[in-house]
Amino acid sequence: MTTLLSFGSNGSGQLGLSHQEDVSSPSLVFTPHPSTLPSSVAQIAAGGNHTLLLLTNNQVLYSGDSHNNNKITPTFTPPPLPTPPPTPIRSISATWSASHIATPSQIWVHGHGTKGELALGSGITSATSFQPIPNFPPSNTIIVSISASMSHAVAVLNNGQVYGWGAGRKGQLGPEPSPAVSSPRLVSCPFPVVKALCGKEFTLLLGPPRTGEFLVLGSDKFGIKSNAPSDLKGWKDAGASWGSVILLKEDGSLISWGRDDHQQLAPSDIGPVEKIAVGSEHALALTRDGKVLAWGWGEHGNCGSLEENNKERANVIQIPDEYNLEDQEVTALGAGCATSWIAFEKRR
Repeated sequence: MTTLLSFGSNGSGQLGLSHQEDVSSPSLVFTPHPSTLPSSVAQIAAGGNHTLLLLTNNQVLYSGDSHNNNKITPTFTPPPLPTPPPTPIRSISATWSASHIATPSQIWVHGHGTKGELALGSGITSATSFQPIPNFPPSNTIIVSISASMSHAVAVLNNGQVYGWGAGRKGQLGPEPSPAVSSPRLVSCPFPVVKALCGKEFTLLLGPPRTGEFLVLGSDKFGIKSNAPSDLKGWKDAGASWGSVILLKEDGSLISWGRDDHQQLAPSDIGPVEKIAVGSEHALALTRDGKVLAWGWGEHGNCGSLEENNKERANVIQIPDEYNLEDQEVTALGAGCATSWIAFEKRR
């Protein structure tokens, strides 16, 4: 069983706390399973005002307002999936006001987007229930993962190819700039891609950790291209904010570059790290000694109380004693648009 806590921006109920007030202390989310989830958290995807949870039992839960139309769902409930629901769900992602659910053979989309975020064809800007992206993926390929940011998304296939859609004016979907790509378009890359990340106006494509190959597409704002390392060998995980990248290496060290006007880049003195999660302008890390740290822009409480450890670059997130989690360990982190998530399970 999994206990999930959230904190940060909550004006549309996207934290799943049954209210719409921002909180700076980790708080227990409300789900169809009162105080715990029936299985582990596989992935958390957060848009501007909504959140998706993917559980390891293939269940997806939703909270908030994906259309920005004040139709609020302030607790986690099942979204309007087709019957029977897609299975097995491999990956989820969210733009500002749209959601994607990917199986190996299909991507389902829901929400709103005027720049092609739904990939349902020219002129289609809204889907009130999940709809399949037509004619995707190409025959004899399998969808590995999907990633999204403010207004564009990319999918990685098992043959190492990447397809993208949505906003492409800055070249984040390849060298042919377009304000709106309304169906999946092949993104050229000179090496096989195993992971893709989306920033606000850029896309980062990563090759296998052993090679360190990578490609940054789109705007060079904040030096996201020009200040990138020469190679990224040995990476374990990576995340993109709107204007920066944070990469976790196998040895527990962090590499980061890009925007840092609100201290979004990784602190240099936090010790070995086990897990990371990167939001729009902040990040979380689980250290190997069990601490959860947060740094970056935290005005909505998504980095914890601003009074805690205010002389340090990173806050140590304090878990309220009332939840009695002393015998549990952190198994997943999530970060979105000024939202933060910590999942716990009993120690094995």
